[in-house]
Amino acid sequence: MRQIRRYWLLWLPFVILFLGLLCYRPLLAVEKFVADYILYCPFYELTGLYCPGCGGTRSITALLHGHPLLALHENPAAPALCVLLLLVWTEQAAKQLGRKIRLIPRSMAFWTVCAVCLVVWDVLRNCIPAWMPAAV
Repeated sequence: MRQIRRYWLLWLPFVILFLGLLCYRPLLAVEKFVADYILYCPFYELTGLYCPGCGGTRSITALLHGHPLLALHENPAAPALCVLLLLVWTEQAAKQLGRKIRLIPRSMAFWTVCAVCLVVWDVLRNCIPAWMPAAV
């Protein structure tokens, strides 16, 4: 019992993948509902400009359908967040196995550069038509 409790985090992605495959058809219905009713950005409606979150849902949907380039075009922050979550999981899984590894930078300078890149990208995507998401 102690071993199972210690290694539960290692099985988490596989359980999520299994549940995702098991619930694939219902998830398609949820995806259609989200596309039809929830894709609404108050910032875009008020200003006509894309916010940093615009295109995030379409980006995750593109990733789930196996289109990484489309996901990066819609909103590169969403795939980056997925990579960050994968790195966090890898660090925690290694910690449960007794190894301490650091895959995510902990310095404030790194996170400041990431935030500045997000702001610059958000400004440029409103100026360059080719960088704009598909349709809001």
